[in-house]
Amino acid sequence: MKENEKMIGKDYITCGVFSLLYMVAMLLSAVMNISGYTAIFYPTLVGIFVGILFVILEVKVPKKGAVVIFSIIPALYFFASGLLEGFIGFAGVMLFALITEWMMSRRHDNLNQISVAAVVYTLYMSTLGMAENFVFTDTYCDNALAHGINETIVEQMRSFYHIKPLWAAVIVSTAITTWLGTLLGKKIMSKHLKKAGIL
Repeated sequence: MKENEKMIGKDYITCGVFSLLYMVAMLLSAVMNISGYTAIFYPTLVGIFVGILFVILEVKVPKKGAVVIFSIIPALYFFASGLLEGFIGFAGVMLFALITEWMMSRRHDNLNQISVAAVVYTLYMSTLGMAENFVFTDTYCDNALAHGINETIVEQMRSFYHIKPLWAAVIVSTAITTWLGTLLGKKIMSKHLKKAGIL
């Protein structure tokens, strides 16, 4: 089985490319931040893209370490922000990457297992990634104002993040969209990538 093999040069390149695509997906999903009312569901939108990328990556590179490398660029992006939420995001990405690596141990050939792992992986966005927003709402919003975020958007976020049950809605919706993303990834993989001889 490939998962018993060590990573080689082309595997690192593939994981790096997918990590970059992951970063692009995060930037595209930032469209949710145009309103404080939609920003809360940023992880939900990212989940779709991550689900697609995760499935394809795990089939192309079913080896230990692939998910960690896949996570590097987004993790470094969070870390480079210098903000508390950035450090939390960095820690969350890497922690859940390691958890997912453990889950995927010797199970890279099981697409259902890959889908479950993808859902677990994106939990960092809706749990640790949103912790400051929901637990320390006023501090988070005051910091956003201090960093030049539009006051109207910040006050919209403040009103939403004070509704604590919404956190559960974000977690559930992110899990659902990630799962749907894995289904879409499987369709892309079977209909296009296999025909092209990529997989």
